[in-house]
Amino acid sequence: MVRSSVLTAVSILVLAGAAPRAARAAELLSREAFSGVIVAGSSTGGGEASWLRGGLGKLQTGSNQVRVDGSAVVAWRGSFSDRIGALVSMDAQSLANSTVGLDEAYVTLRPTPGAVVRLSGRAGLFFPPASLEHDGTEWSLARTLTPSAINSWIAEEVKVAGAELTLRGALAGQPIGATVAAFQGNDTSGALLTFRGWALHDLRANLDGTFRLPAIPTMFAGKQAQASRPVDEVDGRWGGYARLDYAPSQALALSLFGYDNNGDRTTVTDGQYAWRTRFVQAAVRWAPDANTEVLAQAMTGETAMGVAVNGRKPADIGFVAAYLLVSRTLKTGTATVRLDQFSVSDRTFKALDNNAENGWAATAAWSFAVRERSEIVLEGVAVHSVRQDRSRFGEAARENGVQGRAVFRTSF
Repeated sequence: MVRSSVLTAVSILVLAGAAPRAARAAELLSREAFSGVIVAGSSTGGGEASWLRGGLGKLQTGSNQVRVDGSAVVAWRGSFSDRIGALVSMDAQSLANSTVGLDEAYVTLRPTPGAVVRLSGRAGLFFPPASLEHDGTEWSLARTLTPSAINSWIAEEVKVAGAELTLRGALAGQPIGATVAAFQGNDTSGALLTFRGWALHDLRANLDGTFRLPAIPTMFAGKQAQASRPVDEVDGRWGGYARLDYAPSQALALSLFGYDNNGDRTTVTDGQYAWRTRFVQAAVRWAPDANTEVLAQAMTGETAMGVAVNGRKPADIGFVAAYLLVSRTLKTGTATVRLDQFSVSDRTFKALDNNAENGWAATAAWSFAVRERSEIVLEGVAVHSVRQDRSRFGEAARENGVQGRAVFRTSF
């Protein structure tokens, strides 16, 4: 499998850290250089069997299962000079096909202190700045256990290897920023969204990880592999993304994000196609008072792959999703509710492979501290979806799923 560009990007870390100043050498292995988050607990679900177990269910637990599971991310941060640093993180996920893997690894450029216009950046393997929900320790969740459909997909299929630059300044005294990036290593983005559809779960892609696909339709048999590798580089082409940020007040932050992996959809290596995936999204973060937070994201995009047949691509979908989340801190804990809406439109060969779907999900979570940086989190998720491709498996197009989780979450 072709992953040379990803490995090259990660090797930047070795070059950056080859000869740190002697005064900083001890700091690189100090306790303060390491951090992480651990989540462990139980879950139960009803409805369809989870897609993680070969079913078509949208949740990570289903089919009247009860299971104990957990995950952990451990990160090391190094500082080689006043402006140059690095991060390397590893993840362990009990429900993933690859239990332990390289999560992120990049060199950082810090802004010059006190500058009116501040330049920062990073280069290596990382998640793009697209998720509002993953703002906890080491790109973890801080309000719920399960992210929205949008950010579940970002975590599983939108991880890149490349370079990112950010400029920050002020407009009329209020913060403004612009980010641009060029990347490789994300060619297969779109495979899960097409063949499985939207899902809600807390798994994340890592360098060598794979995600199982539902049984491949006959028209793709022998071409598309049964498992997708989200961080693979297949066609050697560069993609890019851009983000604009503006905070008109201390209580309100707005952002626009656009992404295009520039995949050559006719290239396939070892069963991994280079999908052409692009999307735009708008996001809002609003804090009407000190104890309340509102998040919202809305995304629309498209993805396609394969050599055109009679002018039509073998796989070609449009997708739309949005959510609204409200979180409120009370004296005894934090309550969070979220509503999701999602859909996929299939544009081609629907008689052979109809990937159209639509649905909604409702999530409620309650967390309370048990000690410093540790908490118990209780969560319930209900999802309803209509997906025509279920008929290929002898199932009803319209399905419901529910999931309950109780976990202990701690960060260090």
